[in-house]
Amino acid sequence: MKNITFICFLFTFYVAFASQDKGIYMQYRIDSTQFDKSLKSNESAFSFTFYNLTETNVNPKTELLYSFNGVNQHTKLDAQNHFDLNVKSGSYSFVFFYSSDYYEIYTDSIVGKSQHKTYVSIFFQKAEEQMIMVDKPVIYLYPEIPTIVEVKVKPKGEFTFTYPTYNNGWEVNASPSGEFKIGDNQYNYLFWEAAQDNLEELFDITTGFIVETENTVSFLEERLTEFGLNDKEKADFITFWGPQIMKNEHSFVHFVTNEDCNQFAELEIIPNPDHIYRLYIQITPISKEKTHTYKDQKLSKINRTGFTVIEWGGSNFSNSQIPTQFN
Repeated sequence: MKNITFICFLFTFYVAFASQDKGIYMQYRIDSTQFDKSLKSNESAFSFTFYNLTETNVNPKTELLYSFNGVNQHTKLDAQNHFDLNVKSGSYSFVFFYSSDYYEIYTDSIVGKSQHKTYVSIFFQKAEEQMIMVDKPVIYLYPEIPTIVEVKVKPKGEFTFTYPTYNNGWEVNASPSGEFKIGDNQYNYLFWEAAQDNLEELFDITTGFIVETENTVSFLEERLTEFGLNDKEKADFITFWGPQIMKNEHSFVHFVTNEDCNQFAELEIIPNPDHIYRLYIQITPISKEKTHTYKDQKLSKINRTGFTVIEWGGSNFSNSQIPTQFN
């Protein structure tokens, strides 16, 4: 990850969109947009200020490398770690790279309004401090009769997104079909994501599977059927994780199940379900079809009698996070 070629700008770092008051790392924040009469018609400006570059880390000779809409540029920051950029009015996506000590930053498309200056704060992060996402865990509820259910998730990291909004938990009116209501709104599952430190240390490479791109869907269908997910749950899982695996020519995949998923988050559900089944997938690209010794993983089939709760989620690891055995 530290060996970054600027022209390519390897976009491997996740974007966490969350409020600072929760202590969640964010890459950038749009602070304000103000009218600037010094700008010409059809001209706009961006004012960037960079944070987390301490005096001991900043090298005055180091240039900030950046691009907007694919146009590569470089500049030096002033004493306040700041620079301005004037451009034609329009929408711009930016990428910033300071040094190999920090992860690169990239933004969504930001609109530059005519004769307006947009003030943007950029938050660099030290490379060794990278957080990894616990991606898209979804929770399905299947009570035997219509039931008011309280659900709390206690992630080991910090929430980055929840849906519906997590207000110290969810209280839902659940039905046996798996559909439930919160107020007047109807949902099929509860959704949460979190950022967590040191997830790579929880990646067990002694059991799992080597998956080739072209075999991704059939592999997932077989494994999820083995575990016991129903057709809807399998479709939800495959449409999210299938494309993640297919980005790699070869992937190593390991599943974490049931109580072992407490290392990512603990669930508290009232009334107590008869069964809680959890399935988390861990994915990493590998350079060759098989580069280390491992055993095929066996998944135990679930029992869906009584009030049953199903949860799936996972993490996708980059080349810089995988064990040395894969290099």
